[in-house]
Formats: sequence, C-alpha cells, structure tokens
Amino acid sequence: MPSARQVRWAKFRVLTVSVAAVIILSILAYLLTGGSLLLERAPVYLYLPDATGLGPGAPVRVDGIGVGKVRSVTLSGSSEPNRVVKVTMAVERGRLASIPDDSTAQVASETVVGDKFVDVSSGTSAHYVSPGGEIAFKGSPELLKTLDLGQFQQRLKVVSALLDDIEQGRSDLGQFVQGEQMYDDLRKRFAQIQSGIRAAASTTSDVGRELHTDRLYRQISQPLLDLDGSLARLQSGQGAAGQLLRDSAQYEKLRSDAEDLRHSIADLRASEFLQSDSLYAGWNRRVSSLIESVDALNRSPAMTTSQAYDNLNGVARELQDTVRDFRQNPRKFMRLKVF
Repeated sequence: MPSARQVRWAKFRVLTVSVAAVIILSILAYLLTGGSLLLERAPVYLYLPDATGLGPGAPVRVDGIGVGKVRSVTLSGSSEPNRVVKVTMAVERGRLASIPDDSTAQVASETVVGDKFVDVSSGTSAHYVSPGGEIAFKGSPELLKTLDLGQFQQRLKVVSALLDDIEQGRSDLGQFVQGEQMYDDLRKRFAQIQSGIRAAASTTSDVGRELHTDRLYRQISQPLLDLDGSLARLQSGQGAAGQLLRDSAQYEKLRSDAEDLRHSIADLRASEFLQSDSLYAGWNRRVSSLIESVDALNRSPAMTTSQAYDNLNGVARELQDTVRDFRQNPRKFMRLKVF
C-alpha cells in the first residue's frame, strides 16, 4: 500500500501536468485565433441576395485589414431581393471607430476559386457604425472590380504552358506521363527498398537478429539490472559503502580522525617554530653560516687551483703502478732482512 507521502507526490504530479496542459491549450487557442481570442467583439449585420460560398468563420476585412469574422449566415425572412440572407459579423469593438456608417460591403475572394470573405470598403461619413448596426451591401456590378483580369489571363497562360510541357514530355511530369523511364526507375527503387526491408526482417542479418531476438534488449536491460542490484546491496548495508551508510560507527570514526587532524594542524600552527621570530632568525643565521662555509670552501686554493688535483692524481698513478708491479712480480717486494 503506498504511503501518504507517495500519495501526496502523485497528486502533486497530476495537478502539475493538468495545469501545464491547460496553459498549453490556452496558448494554442490564443495563437490559432491570431491573438484576438480575448478581444471584445460587437455584432454588425449585412444583408445579401445570396450567400454562395460564404459561411461561418469567414474573415471580415475593412480595406484589406482583418477586423473580425462571420458569426452566422441565416435566412432573413425578408421578401426584398437584396435582403434574403442575413450575415451576422463579430467585429472587434475597437475597430468600429474606423468604419464610417456609409461604408459598403460585398462578398469577395482572394482568387477566382478561393475562399470567400466579407470585404468592407470605408465610406467618407463623419459618423461610424455602432454595435448592432448594419453595413450596406454593394451590388453585383461592383464585384467585377475585384477581379484582376490581367492576372487571371497570366495564370491561364502559365497553366497552358504547363500542360504543353506535360503533353510534349519536356518536364519530369511529362516524361512520367508520356514515357516509361521514370516509371522503370521508380519500380527499381521500390524493388531496392523492398529487398532492403526483407533483408532487415531476415534473421540472418544484423538488423533482423536485433528485431527477432532479445539480445539488444538484454544488452540494454542488463546494465540497468546491475545498477538496481548495486543500489539494493547499498541500501541493505552490504559492502563498505553500504556499511558506511547504515552504520554510524565508521562515520563517527571518520569524524574523530578529522577532528584529530584538525587538532594536529592547530598544534603545529601554535608551535614555537611557526610562532617565534627568534627561532626563525636562528635558523636563518645557521643557514647563512652554512652558505658562507660552502662559499669559503669554494674559494679555497684546493678548489680554485689544479695543484692539489695534480698532486692527488700523481699519487694515484704511483699507487696504481705499484699495485700493477706487485701483481706482476710479487717477489720483488718480498725481501728478507737478516739482523
């Protein structure tokens, strides 16, 4: 049964992970909404003849600047042709001061086949749209102004050139469609990959042996088991380290030895040799006297001239000659003298 400390620690970990998850989710929500999640929004309405391609979540832009999103698209119930669909927009309350009340809106798209958005064109009035106000709809003839025919024609030319390259086999895609070389290369590569996978799955290869046997698992788990055993022996008091942790006698002995060493160092620091200047001066005088004696010996004639060395060398040579003669003719030195 887990102890109370383990239960408290588990609760603390669960609480920490939960708080971290909530913080991460909050940051993700803030980033996904473009940093406008906590901004106060006000409803603004727009009536359209139809809402083809426009849905909830579509951007709302004023002169190209995003100010909100479409909240809902519903039928208004009106019989007027230009007020069949009611669009409810959630606009940032701080941006309402930049939208004059004579502004107009229309449904536009980035490209011909792109997603729809509400494009608001600012007016010139001195008064601005209030929360819950309505923006007038710009008729369909004005929609043609948002279509760049030159850009559309240029893109058609690019698509036509791409199709010509594919049809004539000049591009990689055209070679793949018209010829068989790329298909054969892909088949060879897939065959090589398949053979590599089969070789890896085979028990005769190194990778296959690692996948089908537990040798790698044993190599990884054995050091962990050894470490666990060492920690268990240490915890149970086995070995010198375990006894040191379990038995306080060795610890007290180490403390006693350390205390004795401290006292020895303190006694040495308090000794006369380290505390007395006269003793240091006496040792200094003795060393200076020894240095002067060595200098006097070095200045003596025996060390400065070669006469003494020559005399000693001559005596050594005579002794060497005498010993050599004695070894060669010992009778020469054995004389009897009769009194």
